[in-house]
Amino acid sequence: MRFGFGLLAAAAAAFLTGCATPPQAAVSMPYRPFAEPGLRIGVAMSRLPKVDTSFPGAEWPLCHAAAALANAKLTAHTRTLPVDDLAGLKDDIAEVLKRKGQVAVVIDEPIVVEQLPKTNSTVRNAAGRDYSSLQARYQLDKLLVVEVTELGITRPYSSYVPTGEPKGIVSAKTYMVDFMDNSYEWYVPVLQYKSAQGNWDEAPAFPGLSNAYFQAIEAARQAILQPLLN
Repeated sequence: MRFGFGLLAAAAAAFLTGCATPPQAAVSMPYRPFAEPGLRIGVAMSRLPKVDTSFPGAEWPLCHAAAALANAKLTAHTRTLPVDDLAGLKDDIAEVLKRKGQVAVVIDEPIVVEQLPKTNSTVRNAAGRDYSSLQARYQLDKLLVVEVTELGITRPYSSYVPTGEPKGIVSAKTYMVDFMDNSYEWYVPVLQYKSAQGNWDEAPAFPGLSNAYFQAIEAARQAILQPLLN
């Protein structure tokens, strides 16, 4: 009976994996995307996640508890790190758009993408969510969104055993939606890891890892801004 249950669980997992929505492929910034002056482009961000530690590979509860205990001092410090350089990213993007001759509309409140209606469009690179409510509210031609999904320090594990040193991490995605057909005109995942220079295990301030965290933020900012500057 136990063997049969195992086969059933494996089959169910395979079925669910096969039905999972494939990740959105990257969409390169089009050639001269701002050739037409005076477009109203909204600039929005999701709410920034809490700065924290993560331990991929230690997903089981006991493994994760052991990893959390072993890195408790690092976690306590990581949670004190600021997010100021990312919090001002909307204004930086808006300034670039203005220099390109566009009308940048900074959307002050964080957008909750998961609460927007899903779409089932068959248009190439169709956005997975319907952003038309923002279009109507702000009278937009396009919408540029930055979604940050992870901030802090990450350390890989294999069950209970660390397999590498901690690194600063910023995980995000940024995209521009064209309201002509609600498609992604630009879509790029952003994943930045930065290692500490020298010894990382210097509790309680962890200066090497703190610097790596700030380097990851700066690298992520540049990865987002650079295509807009070209």
